[in-house]
Amino acid sequence: MRLTQLPLFCLILTLLTTIFIMPAIGEKPTVVTTTTVLGSIVNDLAGDSVELMVVSSPNVCPAHYDVKPSDVYAFSKANLILYHGFEPWVDTLVEASRTNASLVKISGPWNTPEGVKGYYVRVANALKENLGLDVSEKLNVVLAKLNETSSILKGEAENLGVSNVKVIVMKWQKAYVSWLGFNVVADFGPPEKLSSADVEKLVEIGKKEGVMLVVSNLQSGTAFGESLASEIGAIHVVLTNFPGTEPNLKTLIDVLGKNAETLFKAVELYEAKLSAVKAESELEFYKTLTYSLAAIVVVEAIIVGYAVRRRG
Repeated sequence: MRLTQLPLFCLILTLLTTIFIMPAIGEKPTVVTTTTVLGSIVNDLAGDSVELMVVSSPNVCPAHYDVKPSDVYAFSKANLILYHGFEPWVDTLVEASRTNASLVKISGPWNTPEGVKGYYVRVANALKENLGLDVSEKLNVVLAKLNETSSILKGEAENLGVSNVKVIVMKWQKAYVSWLGFNVVADFGPPEKLSSADVEKLVEIGKKEGVMLVVSNLQSGTAFGESLASEIGAIHVVLTNFPGTEPNLKTLIDVLGKNAETLFKAVELYEAKLSAVKAESELEFYKTLTYSLAAIVVVEAIIVGYAVRRRG
């Protein structure tokens, strides 16, 4: 190829790429996200401006998701694909679908207000840079709501005195529970990877520290947390890391609020449990005292009766 033809070739290549990637005029661009975390943000910011397709269910860990033929179709139709980077099946779908979509990796923790803010900003940037969608106005509204929600939740946590509440928490929820101000004395990884020594250590810490709550992550399984809580006399709490696990959990801000509500109710339940145990203990004490006094009265009556008979 002559050097004089190179600029023309590059221009043609650019135009062809644009034709394949950008939607036709009048059509909505298709955005595919690997999780409801990313999907909920796209929906919150872009709404009806895009056609949204979410691959994995919010009820299971995306790393363990089994792909379906419909996922290949979704990738092939996409103009933009957003993913985290921990999904081992993304490369497989890209190859199988032969997609021409732009792939944007948005990674890192998202279950604290700071994490949520970072995700929203990066998704907004991806929509603008790859699809030409300016969602800055909606972004500002969301960030203002996020700040307001964060302040309210921190205030409620402070009023409840959560800094005095000792917890053992699943690692994927540790950042959030710590942000609220709870006293995290231990954490644990995916339950299927825990050894018997790990479990014994958690039980020991739980009993020694007087742990009040054991926090599980819904998507990582809850059976272990429930068993541990029962073993150490704590309340078991299940939190979610993904929107969509309940009908009213549409955004990450909804998730922040719901998880806080669940934790606060668990604290109140534990305190009620302690009060009930204390009341039962006091009742047993007074019952024992009553029986003892009754026994003393009976003994005194016997002694008095014996003395009277001797005088007679």
